[in-house]
Amino acid sequence: MQVLPSHSQRQLVSGKVGWGWRQATYPISANFIFAGFLILMLAIAQLVRLGDASILVLVGVILIVGFVVGLYTAKSVVEVCRQNSDYLFSQPQLIGMTAYWLVLIAGLSNSSETFAKLFISMWWILPAAIFTGMASSLAWRSGKSKTASEKQLIIEAVNADILNVITYSDQTVLVSPSALGQQPRQFNSLVLIVLGFFFWTMLDFSSNLKAIAAIALTTSGLTGFFTWQAQLRSPEKVLHLKFSGLWGIGAEYAIDLRPFSSLSVVKLQEASGELSWMQLSGNNSDITIPLAMTIVPSSTKEGTNQNDQLGQTIRDQFHLAKQESERDSLGMANVLLPQGAGILAGTAFIMLGGLLLFIFPLPTNLSAESMISWLGVCLVSPAIARFFLQLVAPNSLQSDRLSYIKNHLQPWEIGTALLLISAFLFRQPTQNINSLVTFNQSLPLLTLICGWLSISIGVCLLSFVRRTPLWSTN
Repeated sequence: MQVLPSHSQRQLVSGKVGWGWRQATYPISANFIFAGFLILMLAIAQLVRLGDASILVLVGVILIVGFVVGLYTAKSVVEVCRQNSDYLFSQPQLIGMTAYWLVLIAGLSNSSETFAKLFISMWWILPAAIFTGMASSLAWRSGKSKTASEKQLIIEAVNADILNVITYSDQTVLVSPSALGQQPRQFNSLVLIVLGFFFWTMLDFSSNLKAIAAIALTTSGLTGFFTWQAQLRSPEKVLHLKFSGLWGIGAEYAIDLRPFSSLSVVKLQEASGELSWMQLSGNNSDITIPLAMTIVPSSTKEGTNQNDQLGQTIRDQFHLAKQESERDSLGMANVLLPQGAGILAGTAFIMLGGLLLFIFPLPTNLSAESMISWLGVCLVSPAIARFFLQLVAPNSLQSDRLSYIKNHLQPWEIGTALLLISAFLFRQPTQNINSLVTFNQSLPLLTLICGWLSISIGVCLLSFVRRTPLWSTN
């Protein structure tokens, strides 16, 4: 993740911003090509099964357009990997995706089931072609611009989990996972989001299984589409933690380190050191660093512990003492209780959503309201999950991310509006207009929304437990 410099003239002193970016593009390209071919084959097979050969010319045109768009979009993917930053959709991309989404809604609003299958198959040709074009461009670019020696490639591949430490002339230090460590995860999660929606619209399985598979893939991708970075500003004594993400997943925390004197590694005595936490310790309070930042695979053969790479950098920059201690479960209650409560709440939401989607009837036909509800659930679930996390873990630090200006809507507001539209404005016409008939018509869709929302909230809760700092008073 790239944080803009606090001073425009600061210069790089040590470190390399995006080492390993070339190797990171290989798994990204592989996942893009897999998703592109999978979507393309199933979509074309559906078109052939419907027996309409007159649209093959249109399919060819869409393929060419999508492939060209993918070639162009791959430039931004390469740049993100080189800078080891989070991927931000540009305004033209957002406008294009919104327009394409509206085309889908318009095509499915008033149509027969046969036309809906034909239309949705055609609709998926463009994303498949874009993924294929991106994969081809990434493979070509990473191979063409290779300048490192084979020995250096092997070193970078082996040390993929080493953190990336960048020092600037204004005494700012940026710590993040390497491009090879986090960029494939970010873009592979984007593929999961697309596949989740694809499975809901294209598979011929039962509605219950499709609904569970769709939201499971989607939320896994939604919570995985993130990067993290720690910005250490020594002159101001501020530790700035930033987690990027889509639709409310991201968060920022600015921690004043003046009240703290040490950075401690605390281990559970009962777990024989298998469970450990990193804490900023002071006279009056402690702050536990999120697990997503501190759990890094360590090299046990050489006896080195890479888990402490972040901690060592923080201690060196802010002149904090190092402490190691062992505590029992009672001594770690201020960490175990909120984390355990968050995990329990997330698991409960997931189980409830799974039961709703597995037991109760769901919409059988592909419709515009189910498409709208899927997007609405994705937009609103992170905000609801943060609300529940604050209830079960009140000592979680609140994000310092600035709110949107008053003229802009927040994602959860847009998501709530979409859910209301899908639940109440789309219903089958009937001559008997009464509340009971309307409720019976909306019940399968309401069940789908509640099941999807419950699972998505649960997955977001489990994700936030690992990414949220905890504070406690001594």
